[in-house]
Amino acid sequence: MHKWVGNRPTIGQKALVTKYGKVLEQARHTVINSTDTVLKVIDAEFDKKSGREVAGVLVLTTTSVLFLSKSENMVYTYGQVSDIRVQKEGKDKNEWQLTLSIGRTKRRFDDIKINDDSKEFIEILEHIVHHKSANVLTTVTHNFDCFLHSDRLNDLRSNNVKITAFVMKRNNLGHAKNGERLLREKHRDAKLIAEGYYQSAKKKGNFVVVEDTNILVYEYNDKERTATLMNKWPFTFFSHAVIDQFAMKTVISRQEGDLVLTSSGKKFVALLVDAKIAFESKERKWYQKVLGFRSGKWWKKTIASLMYLFGFIIILALIFAEDVPETDTITSATETSNEESKKKDDEATRLAEEQQKLEEANQLAEEQRKQEEANRLAEEQRKQEEANRLAEEQRKQEEADRLEEEQRKQEEANRLAEEQRKQEEAKRVAEEQKTNVSYKNCTEARNAGAAPIHRGEPGYAKHLDRDGDGIGCDK
Repeated sequence: MHKWVGNRPTIGQKALVTKYGKVLEQARHTVINSTDTVLKVIDAEFDKKSGREVAGVLVLTTTSVLFLSKSENMVYTYGQVSDIRVQKEGKDKNEWQLTLSIGRTKRRFDDIKINDDSKEFIEILEHIVHHKSANVLTTVTHNFDCFLHSDRLNDLRSNNVKITAFVMKRNNLGHAKNGERLLREKHRDAKLIAEGYYQSAKKKGNFVVVEDTNILVYEYNDKERTATLMNKWPFTFFSHAVIDQFAMKTVISRQEGDLVLTSSGKKFVALLVDAKIAFESKERKWYQKVLGFRSGKWWKKTIASLMYLFGFIIILALIFAEDVPETDTITSATETSNEESKKKDDEATRLAEEQQKLEEANQLAEEQRKQEEANRLAEEQRKQEEANRLAEEQRKQEEADRLEEEQRKQEEANRLAEEQRKQEEAKRVAEEQKTNVSYKNCTEARNAGAAPIHRGEPGYAKHLDRDGDGIGCDK
């Protein structure tokens, strides 16, 4: 399965392999070259001239584009593909039609669902056809257990490897996961990698790494995908430190500064214990670990209490909003119709207030949901823009490399042409010098080693051939 869709396939790719498993397996032994690597597979239908459509899959390998189906197979090398055309189908705007120009023949494939997999397929095909290079990293060939950090990206680009936008998108798991993966690669035997920082004169780092004998603080840059070491200490550095554990974070305090872990605080403390590092634990009552009560300042506790009370009221309103409290009916001969009316009014007012609280609670919940949805969409847009930026930078780099290579070839051609011109000029001068040779008499000709001289040879003259037999200085 990995051969066709890689080690982290999408749901659509899994379904494709399940649907066309037999077709693909048969093609692997009969159609596809054993030395070829599969780059991408997508669903498609071949539109025959007869009007009959054949369902199957389009496959890109390192040498060819193929269409595989139960009834027929087609194989075209990239050298045979002179042009490609992609357009939306008239019937369905969510599908593409792909046209391949094979010599004078057109091959049309339609019913291609527009999604990330098909977009990657077209990106790969366009790159290979236009750049004549199959050196492409795709979601099929990339091992997603490896994080594409800065060094790895630079190595790939220096080797002129094209990285698809979908690979960059799927490889990005967010700041926390990306940082952890990069640091896990740097420190494979680390006992703990957690988010945190060191606070002294200023805040440093955003990840803490615990090794066998050392504790390190790194600054991870998710945009550049790099990690910079900010601090490194042996375990003994934290001897006699004061550890303060809150609900959401753990602070290890020393006179020089504080090491703050925003996750895995208890595991960090356990590692200090295993290393037999003496420290002091700051005791706090349970409520002093709650947000708003940790500092002990009255105004923070007041605000926190009001917020928690408001939240508690909302919960009660949600639970009991539909319940109608029972009331005891007290009959009395002295009750008047006005008192009964007042009770009804009071009950109606109470119900109205509860209804209003419920509506306010629902409104707050809906606003929070909308805010979370907006944040999610903004994050997705940022990731897409980042992927587009990386793809554009890669395209510009490839274009610059191509122009540089063309310039180098042109300069080499000019150099060879200049050398050839100089050789021809030297040859011409030598020929002219030979043609302009002349001797005053035969003694000079003999001294020059040219005698005898036949008619037509350089230096021949009638005054050297007195007998007129065509041979000068023969006597």
